[in-house]
Amino acid sequence: MRAILLAAILQLPMAAAASPPLEAGVSVELAQWRAKHYRDVRYTMQLRIAEGSDRITGVLRIDFKFRKTKEDLVLDWRGAPVQDVRVNGVPLAPESRHEHLRIAARHLKAGRNSLRLSFESPVKVSGSAVTRYRDREDGAEYLYTLLVPADASTLFPCFDQPDLKARFSLELELPGNWAAVANAAVEEQVPGKIRFKQTEPISTYLFAFAAGPFETVQAEGDPVRLYVRRSKLATARAHAAEVLRLNREASAYFERYFARKFPFAKYDLVLVPEFPYGGMEHAGATFLNEERVLFTAPPSATDLLRRAQLIFHETSHQWFGDLVTMRWFDDLWLKEGFANFMAAKATEALLPQFDTWTAFHTLKLGAVRTDATRGTTAIRYPLKNLADAKSAYGAIVYSKGPAVLRQLEFYLDENTFRQGVRDFLRRHAYGAASWQDLVRAFERASGKKLDRWAKAWVQRRGMPTVRITDGVLEQQDGLGEGGVWPMKLRISASGPDVFLERKGLRIKALTNQALVYPNHGDFGYGRFLLDARSTQTVLDPAFSAGSTLLQAQLTEALWEAVREAELAPTAFLTYAIVHLPGTRDDIALSGLLTRIEAAFRRYLNDAQRDALAPALERALLERGATGSRNLLLTRAFIDVAWSPAGVAELKRLLGMTMLASRDRFRIVQRLYVRGDAEAPARLAAQAAADPGDDGRRYAYAAAAADPAAKRNLFRAFLEDNTLPESWIEAALAPLNAPEHAPITRPVLAEALAQLPELKRTRRIFFVGNWLSAFVGGQSGPGALAEIESFLKRGDIDADLRLKILEATDGLERAVRIRERFGARSADE
Repeated sequence: MRAILLAAILQLPMAAAASPPLEAGVSVELAQWRAKHYRDVRYTMQLRIAEGSDRITGVLRIDFKFRKTKEDLVLDWRGAPVQDVRVNGVPLAPESRHEHLRIAARHLKAGRNSLRLSFESPVKVSGSAVTRYRDREDGAEYLYTLLVPADASTLFPCFDQPDLKARFSLELELPGNWAAVANAAVEEQVPGKIRFKQTEPISTYLFAFAAGPFETVQAEGDPVRLYVRRSKLATARAHAAEVLRLNREASAYFERYFARKFPFAKYDLVLVPEFPYGGMEHAGATFLNEERVLFTAPPSATDLLRRAQLIFHETSHQWFGDLVTMRWFDDLWLKEGFANFMAAKATEALLPQFDTWTAFHTLKLGAVRTDATRGTTAIRYPLKNLADAKSAYGAIVYSKGPAVLRQLEFYLDENTFRQGVRDFLRRHAYGAASWQDLVRAFERASGKKLDRWAKAWVQRRGMPTVRITDGVLEQQDGLGEGGVWPMKLRISASGPDVFLERKGLRIKALTNQALVYPNHGDFGYGRFLLDARSTQTVLDPAFSAGSTLLQAQLTEALWEAVREAELAPTAFLTYAIVHLPGTRDDIALSGLLTRIEAAFRRYLNDAQRDALAPALERALLERGATGSRNLLLTRAFIDVAWSPAGVAELKRLLGMTMLASRDRFRIVQRLYVRGDAEAPARLAAQAAADPGDDGRRYAYAAAAADPAAKRNLFRAFLEDNTLPESWIEAALAPLNAPEHAPITRPVLAEALAQLPELKRTRRIFFVGNWLSAFVGGQSGPGALAEIESFLKRGDIDADLRLKILEATDGLERAVRIRERFGARSADE
């Protein structure tokens, strides 16, 4: 009898599990609950686009299944009230609360359900899911979407979380002379209407379309199309062969490496003017920043490498990020770290003319700078709500992530690493995965337990500071939090390789050597410092490192000594001037020039600049320099020209035809910084010579260096809703020129106070760029005290606090360096 009763109970319908309490954004609890209960999601959209309209209207059908019992349906929606809602054909009004739409389980059925509704979404020049760009060269209008990390729910109601992948079917009604591109291939097209095929399963943040009077360029035999605005067609044709070649060869390389064919039915590249990022890897349709791809003047080697690696990065995302997506944005590093690491491996395989690992060393340094600050985080960034997902982006994800992967490849060996990657992609194709899934794949491939390794590198913040002292290889936690990072290191050019699994390891072969550096080949990650004897060896003008990579690493070790206020910035600049002629690799040269600018502009006072400028300017105006080298040196000279003779040379350069328009505007910007009376007239002349869209943006940025214009520009940043975000970002650095710190100091408090609003309304990297400019443009203790006072407020959220601490580290160091080496000015 009991058995019969139990069987009857088990056959009763299970009660619906209540959905988690709703809050703004997408909480991790809501995301996990939905992933547990919903599956097989499909979005079918018809969107109506009218030229010049400030909104898009649409009809949406969402089909989905319940995994087991029927539950409440909870959608994310941050837009105007929806209309004409029907659930399984029955009209009803959903509950709308805290940026969500909820339909009670009683209106749904077990298995497959269908929801239909009408909606509208805004179109703006910035700050919306759909951005309008008006080409001032021919008046044409272009629209594009950008939904990363969690803005799909501002375009259409959806499950806006990365692990609830869906198939999308899209139809666009648009002006008759417009073209459009989306994730899937066109299924049917007539004037004024385009219907696209259904996509493979993709995350909501990867859904995309762009529309306008685009032109396309293709290479013979290559199905990939390059979309470009009409006014740039001639320029695109000049670059298309190389751009498409890079993409084609990268795709073939990744197919071989991942042992998997390209994962989507088609692929296109879309050049977007004033795009806020370098690129965005929408499945089947990558959007690229037009200016990063099309060069209007002869490019430097770094320009060419940057373009190639951008293409490689976005192409690799089609496998790592789009085919397999992180389950939650706390594992953002899985896709971005892999994309940068795979871009480096593709560069090594496909572009032997570049020193790949010297460039990779430069990439890592952004993370090393961040990891030295109190604002750093682990590469896995815990997120309770996707409203804070923008905070996960930064150097730790983009630079430390790939550095950790390279260390892991060295730790395991290349073949084992590749086997683990292939296993990971095979098991999770068209799905979502976590960092633990990746670690398990590497454990299966290697036969090793990697728990301790993963816990240190993935979940612990900070980095080791490594040095060799009296034959002992030792590491210390730079933040003083007791961390130990298991590492495999190469301690000399010929070996041996050693495993540093604890805080110290004695290596007898390294005693009594003039130079000891514990990271040959740059496989390790952290701060690798020189002892006193090695520092003197490297500073000797007769010293030669013997390899480009090692020279770059040793230069960086000296720069760390400057940042620690152990080595005078003037001594570093003297070293740099001596080594400029011998630094023949353009990637290494670019890194050295970056350090020269920082030391000269941030760490010296006017008297020290006066004394050092003539020698520095002469070194940068190198006789006989040609091509890319000459361009890099000239750009560096523009950024630091200081003496009367240097300013006169700037004006002479304005008359040379070799320089691109952007470089000419940088000259004008520098004239403003130096207080030259001719700057306004020079700006007007250059603006007249380049009246196009790019020229107008360059002119706006150059004018931000005018001391008289700074306060009004700052107000425009905050109050002018028609100002494109790209224009603001272009103007941030010139407005906050370090030489003008006393002028911009009065707006620092308001710049900090605006941070919560900027975090809410601006794109991913904007807050970081804002802080880098307004905090990085200061160098005195007064500004530091003001920021420290601001940090004592109780209403700053944890994410912003970390961002401020990260930005403030550079100011703290500048104050210490200037105090230690006599560079503090009277107005500080």
